[in-house]
Amino acid sequence: MQLTKNLIYIFFACFILQACYYDVEEELYPTTGACDTTNVTLISTVRPILKMYCYVCHSTANATSSGAGIDLENYTTLAVQASNGQLVNSINHTGGIPPMPKGASSKIPSCDILKIEQWVKMGYKNN
Repeated sequence: MQLTKNLIYIFFACFILQACYYDVEEELYPTTGACDTTNVTLISTVRPILKMYCYVCHSTANATSSGAGIDLENYTTLAVQASNGQLVNSINHTGGIPPMPKGASSKIPSCDILKIEQWVKMGYKNN
């Protein structure tokens, strides 16, 4: 009888200790890499993003036909869009600006948005 009680106590102790276990989120879901917004430049960071998502409509060849006259390949036009907030508002789908990319079901990846925002915050240099 005493042996049975001891086994029951051991069983419940193990059960209770198991129930108190919790996982650490960082261990379960390790980040695959944070968004690196250091050393953001127009040439190496921003242009490849614009080329991938924007130039189909907003390039020198297409700006007048499908890009509302906004040529993001041209630095002068790009700088105007950066300085007046329309570039960031359009990719963030905020500020009453038409959301870009036009017709896309979602925004461009958030890391790419952060990189463009950082470039704008740093003064949208032609580097």
